[in-house]
Amino acid sequence: MAGHDPQAKKNQHTVDPGATEKNEQQILKQQAIKYKAFQHTFSKSDINRGIPEKKILKGLRESKHLEESYYKYLKELEKNPNKKVVFPWENPLLRMMFLITYWMPRLLKWSSICLGLLFFINFVPGPTQHIIEFLVARTIYDTAQIQRLPQSLASYAHSAKIVDTGGALIKSYGQRNITKEIPLKVKLALLACEDHYFMPHEKNPWYINMFLIHAGVSWPNLGGAVKDTLLGHPRGASTIVMQNAKKLLGNSDRTITNKLEEIIISYMMVAKFGKDANLDFYINTVPVGSNMYGFSVAARNYFKKELPDLTLQQLVAIASFIPNHNRQLAFYQIVKGKDFAELDKEQLRHAREAINKINLALVHLRDLEEITPQQYQQWRLTDEESIRAIGFRDYRSPLYGEEEWASWNVIREICSRTYSINDQTVTGAQLMLDVRGDVVVETAVDLSLVEESKNSVASFLNSPEYRKILQARNRNFWKKDQQYYLDRNMAPPYVDFDGYMEDLYRNINAGVIIINQQGEIVSYVGGKEFIRGENDTVSTDEEGEPVIIDLMNKQATITPSSTIKPVIAYFAMTTSNATLQTLLPDKPLEYKYVESEARQVWLPRNWYNYDKEGQGANHFLGRQYSLLEAQVLSVNTIFARLYSNKQISGSLLLSFDRIGLRYNREDARFWPFGIGASDIPVQQWLGVYNAFLDGTYREPFFVKRILIDGMVVFEGRRDRAKESIALFDSKKEREDEMQAMYEVCNRGTGATMKSEFKYHRNLVSGKTGTAPKGRSAIFVSHFNPYRDRLAHPDKTVTMIVSVTLTSGGTNSVGFSTEGPTKIGGRIYNYLFQKELQEMMDAEIEKAKRNDPNFRNNHVYWANVNRYMNRLLEEKAGKDYIYESIIGVDSYQEALQQILNSSNQIYTGKDDLFEELLRYYLNQEKIVKIN
Repeated sequence: MAGHDPQAKKNQHTVDPGATEKNEQQILKQQAIKYKAFQHTFSKSDINRGIPEKKILKGLRESKHLEESYYKYLKELEKNPNKKVVFPWENPLLRMMFLITYWMPRLLKWSSICLGLLFFINFVPGPTQHIIEFLVARTIYDTAQIQRLPQSLASYAHSAKIVDTGGALIKSYGQRNITKEIPLKVKLALLACEDHYFMPHEKNPWYINMFLIHAGVSWPNLGGAVKDTLLGHPRGASTIVMQNAKKLLGNSDRTITNKLEEIIISYMMVAKFGKDANLDFYINTVPVGSNMYGFSVAARNYFKKELPDLTLQQLVAIASFIPNHNRQLAFYQIVKGKDFAELDKEQLRHAREAINKINLALVHLRDLEEITPQQYQQWRLTDEESIRAIGFRDYRSPLYGEEEWASWNVIREICSRTYSINDQTVTGAQLMLDVRGDVVVETAVDLSLVEESKNSVASFLNSPEYRKILQARNRNFWKKDQQYYLDRNMAPPYVDFDGYMEDLYRNINAGVIIINQQGEIVSYVGGKEFIRGENDTVSTDEEGEPVIIDLMNKQATITPSSTIKPVIAYFAMTTSNATLQTLLPDKPLEYKYVESEARQVWLPRNWYNYDKEGQGANHFLGRQYSLLEAQVLSVNTIFARLYSNKQISGSLLLSFDRIGLRYNREDARFWPFGIGASDIPVQQWLGVYNAFLDGTYREPFFVKRILIDGMVVFEGRRDRAKESIALFDSKKEREDEMQAMYEVCNRGTGATMKSEFKYHRNLVSGKTGTAPKGRSAIFVSHFNPYRDRLAHPDKTVTMIVSVTLTSGGTNSVGFSTEGPTKIGGRIYNYLFQKELQEMMDAEIEKAKRNDPNFRNNHVYWANVNRYMNRLLEEKAGKDYIYESIIGVDSYQEALQQILNSSNQIYTGKDDLFEELLRYYLNQEKIVKIN
């Protein structure tokens, strides 16, 4: 047996000394580890106090586990001494658990201490201090690329004005005081609606004043907005100061970057300007309705009172319109008499939103004891009558004040589009009422010409001369008009012809638009007077006022009648090889029954009755007229036949489509369209006639340029909507047609202007027209005071004058275009005399500077005036001299000869003057022969 084997016993007692030493070290290490684990588990204090047996057993188990873990740790360290972090385990989950259990309590402990300390530092000095928030914001503001604050909120000031072509003021909105101090009750009303935690209040609970009053940024509100947005219910979270910051920064997009920038700027605005100044700025600039900026404007427009005179209920009502002006519009539907049941779904929703906002604000004010319980019960909104009891009045948009035609339409044009300013899109109303800086709207309007146009319209319509014309033209119509009312069981507004004429005088109206060659409107008169009423886009308090009748606005239409004939003539020349000398027969197109006459007649009819050949005026059926004479005489049958040519009408309508002319396509299928029997927009028609000057169509417009603080932000001529479009691009035919229109004004229907403008010959080109049954008459024409029009393109204008009726019945302005041509003649005479006087003054001043003999000699000056007066006013034989001297340039040549220092006619050399006079008379004879 091994136990009795001597060799075995020998081997048992023979031990390797190195192994023994190694075992002893291992034993000592294990004992040290046990001791370390035991010491970690049981402290000296525990041993001294005595440890229960149960706790000893539990501690021994923990000590044993700790011993094993540490032993593994040492083994791992022996295997890999270079390992930076050695864990007694390799399981990643165990590592994570160790980090969490070891560090999380410590992290929570010290974080709580730090946050508590920061909270204490942030709030203890006072509820509006927020030191830490301001320090963080200031640090970011100083280091990040954020827009700098202005030195004063007043730098955001706004002003706007509209000026004419010479810089004269058409309209001014004045300088808005955006830092005006606001009464306390206005601030209370606003905060009751918008922000309960912006300012402390003595009636607030202590914890609100201490901890919930924010420093310009409400973090709880921001957090709630983020949560609601994530849940699919996006809402705003901007405080009053953040909205101010947004205004200063010009941010319009809702992006995280913009919001962070607004937060930083909000803190800086409070730090720099204070909360009261920010509140004043907000109340003076916030939108509180359609085109309403600031509470003061709203008070004057909604209640016709100044801001301090409003009740808290009225102030809260204004604040409830922030930020949605649809609430205001819904309220005004109720104010004007509608019930909730009559509102559409959207209007009802907006009305309910405003009611809820007002009532909640009143509750808050009651809780703060700013209003009594009795006032709360009185002002609380419950039904339609309680809304009407607020005291709203009919309002007028701040865009419009005491207007005239020019300012009214300039504003409407500005507000018809948006503008890009500093990469931000703003509306026309914002541009005129809110945009930062000095806004200047430059127009081509000439106020002196506008005034002359108004005077020409009013004086002529009221003149005895025109009344005689109307009497003559309507004597055969008044019975028909009377029957018109009787057939409809209506009482006529008159009993005899005199009463009929008085009714006609009241309802007759006239409008004028004049544009330059670039399409810029230089004069605009929409009617004989500018009156607004309850059906206008901006209402007033006054009752019984007539509605505005703007005969010339962009939506207004006109019957072109015979003024379409030059357009048809042009396309006849370009598509059918016709010329002004081409002969065309005067033959009607159809023989049909006319119900109003109860008989069959030939159509179309001309303004004259047919004669037998060789008798009367020789207007016999089938007579041939040249295309030129057909326009001068305005022969309807010829142009109806030309339009019936599919090639001509197709080319004409294609061109109308190219320029976007609005016309009735059904009417355009038939020949009456060719004599102008279908309505078209008046301003577009003026643009068509303007295209005869250089071949290009431009729709008329008012605004030349818009500048903000001297920088151009909009230029009318470059506006894409007003780009030139080729219309009459065939130069020869266009110039031929211009010559035809000169002849219309020299010796045709346009020549009736001679009584008002005797120098008109070869200076005015155009065409007249009378609508069916004489309901309106128009004159569309071009004018340049210089005979050489091409040398003075800046002096060329195109004008349309319309005389029409605004009443029903069958009364008529007559089948005469004398009204429009005489009004046009008066205006052209004003332009001619103005240019002539400026030319004469300039030439005489030049002669005074250059000729010492003429400089101070009053006799010579009198001679010049005598000679020029003879050229302008007197006759040579049977004819007036001015019929041989055409245009300001011809008079300039004559004046230069009179002032010439070589021949010295100005000294009284009548013989030389007579020679000069014969030259002009003979020259005109040569022109006539040619």
